[in-house]
Amino acid sequence: MNLLELAVVVTASYLIGSIPVGYLTVRLMRGTDIRDHGSGMTGATNVLRLLGRAPFALVMVLDAAKGYAPTLITWYIFGTHDLQVAAGIAAVLGHDFPVFIRFRGGRGVATSFGVYAALALPLAVGMFAVGIFIVLALRYMSVMSMATVPGGAVVLLVLALGGAGEDFTYTKTIFGAFATFFVLVTHIPNIRRLIRGTEPKIDAEAGPAKANMGSS
Repeated sequence: MNLLELAVVVTASYLIGSIPVGYLTVRLMRGTDIRDHGSGMTGATNVLRLLGRAPFALVMVLDAAKGYAPTLITWYIFGTHDLQVAAGIAAVLGHDFPVFIRFRGGRGVATSFGVYAALALPLAVGMFAVGIFIVLALRYMSVMSMATVPGGAVVLLVLALGGAGEDFTYTKTIFGAFATFFVLVTHIPNIRRLIRGTEPKIDAEAGPAKANMGSS
């Protein structure tokens, strides 16, 4: 792996991931800092809590695009899974620790979905479907996050072990392990609330001041 190429890919992907979509959306629509409200995160879930479903959907798509675009572009330019995975990791780190707003961002769930989509689109579609089912059935965004992101990592590992082809290499499992670690660590407070039975569910009529969730 060329070190200059690695530096360029990581830097560009991190900066793209650092674009604080949720922060900017709330700042433009309400004139306030999203990190002063709800979970204190900049992700789509906290946007749902403050602004409602339409801004939530917009932020979720754009946050996912921050992972999808640099990861896919890196593959088309360089054609190596090593750099592709490096781009994905850097994008998630950018979302979680954005340089533009003093390194206080989100939890990287949507951005990780975007990276998964660039690594294996059918896998991401399956993760999205499972995620929708979990949210509708259990109404916990935190459970959805902690089930789908690690689940995607397990599928990548199984495909690599099963020799599913050159598109499913062990290199891609590195991203799965990274994303799983970050999602589980950042959701430790949610895990504790789930054990205690105090984790709030999504309000059936989610909207400003109605959506009460513990994952962003």
